[in-house]
Amino acid sequence: MALHDAQLVEVLDRTVATIDQVLDVLSTADVFDVKRRSCLLSAIDWPGTPGWDRLSMNERADWWVSRVGAITTTAVAFPSMFGVWTKWLPVGAYLGVAGQALVVRAVAREYGATSRESGVVMLGEVLFGRDVSPVVAGLDDGGEHVIPADADSVLAAVAGVGRTLYDLTSSLGSRPGPPRFARWAGMVPLVGGPFMYLGERIALRHAVDAGRRWIVDHPTTVAGPEGGAS
Repeated sequence: MALHDAQLVEVLDRTVATIDQVLDVLSTADVFDVKRRSCLLSAIDWPGTPGWDRLSMNERADWWVSRVGAITTTAVAFPSMFGVWTKWLPVGAYLGVAGQALVVRAVAREYGATSRESGVVMLGEVLFGRDVSPVVAGLDDGGEHVIPADADSVLAAVAGVGRTLYDLTSSLGSRPGPPRFARWAGMVPLVGGPFMYLGERIALRHAVDAGRRWIVDHPTTVAGPEGGAS
């Protein structure tokens, strides 16, 4: 599939805009009733709870990998857990790539790389191995549809991101994937699910590590104390 950089940027621009809204909703609203139950369970590290403010920057970044990453990789390894959707949609495959994009962007935001341009360039390199920096100048950070703060809307938005990115990564043969042993073992009945989970966790870690290296290599994308690039 021949895809010009400008076309890839257009897709990734919409993707980052949607992911940012999902992350904003997850950080501010209790769409899955987690924060209320977390208070009852004395869990203190969900975004928007008092304990979140006590976490360091690295701990917040790791939270997105361990908590949200666990959900998306579970969907890849055990798609039947997500109900009737799996009968007509490859939910696991969609959430695999959507989870990588979501977590990589969330980690980047915790480190201060918050601009839409930086998100587009980072995902272009991490998921597609493409440097689209020459064609990202002037992206508009506004004017996008606002995602309602409810579980169905959030899940639909993530599934939409996954469907778009899955089609692209399948055509371009990209995105960090599970190790070969995990893909092979994943085809074995009964034991395949745990191996696929392990493989997708490894793939997610590779994607996040690539995103962190990208931030180190592009320090001017990190917002300073006053909100501008440092």
